[in-house]
Amino acid sequence: MSAIRWERALPPALVFHVLAHLPLGRDAASLFDETLPRRAWVNELLEAYAAAPGRLWVHALGLRHREGMEALREAPPPGLRDEAGQRLLRCLLDAMASEREGLLQAWQASAVEADARRAEVITRIAEPLTMLRRALWEQQGEPPPLLVLDCPALGLAGRGASDARGRVVAVSLAAPVEHLLCQIVHEEIHPVTDPIVRESSRITTQDTRAGTPGHALHGALEHAAIEVGEALIEARAPQWSGAYARWRGRFG
Repeated sequence: MSAIRWERALPPALVFHVLAHLPLGRDAASLFDETLPRRAWVNELLEAYAAAPGRLWVHALGLRHREGMEALREAPPPGLRDEAGQRLLRCLLDAMASEREGLLQAWQASAVEADARRAEVITRIAEPLTMLRRALWEQQGEPPPLLVLDCPALGLAGRGASDARGRVVAVSLAAPVEHLLCQIVHEEIHPVTDPIVRESSRITTQDTRAGTPGHALHGALEHAAIEVGEALIEARAPQWSGAYARWRGRFG
């Protein structure tokens, strides 16, 4: 049975905490939390984010580079190697450095509650999540190992990426448990469905901002993953169908 690990890690949580300060408007990637205090670094980071063609890469940085993110200043990852991308990376890392101490203190103060919540989530959804991942990958063999990261700033959103060790999905474990199952499954469906959608699309650049040419590709990628998720749960875990319908309702 493919392993699932559940952890807290400060660097990815810090990335999303910083991104939650950015008022991105009608952008599906927005994590904006209007209750957060306005920081001095927001305007510069927002400008750099808007100007960088590879802006969406920053959402996966904490997942793919959980250790040694500072090293990215000298060795930017793919998608952020042009001048605009490197500026965005510098602004992001500077903001993370500014926010690190405050978030670390909050992190340490909430450790006991976070551990208890993680244990509750594991008890309730680890088994169905394992079963659904195996069903999703049954044509290819065992699914890759999965690391689930607790990143509170994500709220009801999720992020997924692959690295050399397997799959990494970030969610906020404070979200309702039934929502978490659906969101994690959704993130795990994307690497299966995305290549198929991209291959059949004449649009090559994905954009999460409403009204842009690449937004149609983003919509197609999301629609395919949502539809496959519904079929998967109906076939293999129908007791979660109501939860999935409620989760899907967020997308209109």
